[in-house]
Amino acid sequence: MTKKKSEKRAPELFMEPENDDRFAYIAGYTSGGAPYGITWEEQDEIERRAAAKKSATPPEQKEPVSLNDIVQEMQIVSDAMTVYFQRSTGKFIMVTDEYVYAAESDDPLDDRPEWEQEIIRETAVFLAAEDGGDGDNVPLPTRYDIHEYAIMERFCSTLDNLKIAHDLFRSIAGKGAFRRFKDALHRHGIEKSWYAYKDGAYKEIAQEWCEDHGISWRE
Repeated sequence: MTKKKSEKRAPELFMEPENDDRFAYIAGYTSGGAPYGITWEEQDEIERRAAAKKSATPPEQKEPVSLNDIVQEMQIVSDAMTVYFQRSTGKFIMVTDEYVYAAESDDPLDDRPEWEQEIIRETAVFLAAEDGGDGDNVPLPTRYDIHEYAIMERFCSTLDNLKIAHDLFRSIAGKGAFRRFKDALHRHGIEKSWYAYKDGAYKEIAQEWCEDHGISWRE
């Protein structure tokens, strides 16, 4: 009777998003070491609005949205910008924290260029519509939802070459992980494999997001 050869696997790591007494999600740290991100109060407000929107009847969706289009928009989501999908028009709408602040502020817009004033006015209209909570505008997955670090970990676990896998695992330990990971990908010549894996992971997240919000999609 032959013994089955045991398979060697790269060690699996998982890092939960950081939080503390003030922040529900720590996006990063300033040069002075101070954390920044989404506070618990902001998280509660996000969840409250999400619950209110779920109870409302949203407008009819214009047409199925492309998963590739969703993934493309997800790539530009940041801690300072939210991208919304508008059911009634099929458009994606970018809303930045800077213009939200300007739209909600009483400060005059005269010292800003005309194009920027127009964006701020459009942001104000968007925010007013959002207060109605009819579910037309659905925020895309946030960086917290995407959790690219976890995607990087899972990619490392798929590699058959254990030497490369261990090198990549080491590259994502500690601060500066994303830069070191990119350098390691280039050093081993596996950038294409990573981007293909990342694209697939993003599509899975996009598909789940569509299903959660009752949004019809196509490839």
